[in-house]
Amino acid sequence: MAAVAAGCSAEKRALGEIREAYARGQYEETVALCRHAARRSRATAEVHYLHGAALVALGRDFEGYRELEQAARSDAAWADEASDLLLAAGRADIAAGNRSRGARRLREAVEIRPGLALGAQRYLVARAYFEDKDYVHAASHYAQAVREYPDTAGAEEAALDLAAAYANLGQRANARETLTALLERRPQGRLRTEASWRLANLTYDEAEQQFVVGSYDAVPTLVGEMLSLTSNRGLEQKGRFLLGEAYEAMGEFAQAYEQYREVIRDDRGASGRIVERAKEKIAAMREAGLL
Repeated sequence: MAAVAAGCSAEKRALGEIREAYARGQYEETVALCRHAARRSRATAEVHYLHGAALVALGRDFEGYRELEQAARSDAAWADEASDLLLAAGRADIAAGNRSRGARRLREAVEIRPGLALGAQRYLVARAYFEDKDYVHAASHYAQAVREYPDTAGAEEAALDLAAAYANLGQRANARETLTALLERRPQGRLRTEASWRLANLTYDEAEQQFVVGSYDAVPTLVGEMLSLTSNRGLEQKGRFLLGEAYEAMGEFAQAYEQYREVIRDDRGASGRIVERAKEKIAAMREAGLL
């Protein structure tokens, strides 16, 4: 019993020293004391929290995150403390102009407490995930931010990122829906051209996929949408050629011919192989007596 009491007393004394050092802003000393406590198996959840908080105060965030996460795992009661600390630190960074570090700290706060209220700063968290190519979390946070704060500065760029995240996840329908909503909401927005270009390419990709799986009747509508979005000659030719192939697959040879003819008519001397393929298609249909 005496040994147990001595151990408890030593643990309390160590924790008291750590608290005092942290309260005085002696963060290097706090880190040293916490490591000393850990070596003697006296690292409670609070010790992990104070260790992490001191490391964050010193700008050693990566190490600090590990300690704060350990505190939250050891005792759920410390999850709120850890996330609140990071939320305050992140917002202070953002206010001071260090948006990059601030966004990473906010993201870590959300990692520890997923339901954390972020307000419009959720855009920054989403961007941090996006930059790390974590498209699942980026899409989730962007979608919530755009839904809750559609008129916030940067919402247009966020919509482009959200669409890109969906596209990288293979969710083309969601990507197209996002870009369509952006163009409807901001028809004269400064990113209209970029959004239209991306939507046109996504729509072509969807049309191509429908062709591959044999849904030929879906191709005309999709290509029509694509053609309304772009004046890029190369993309128009690709779309019309695909449309010709779809009509050909459906046995509508006259309509296929018209699309191949459009590809050829749009040739300005630099269209490459697609014009030759269109000519070959017409020649093959004529040879088979289909025209």
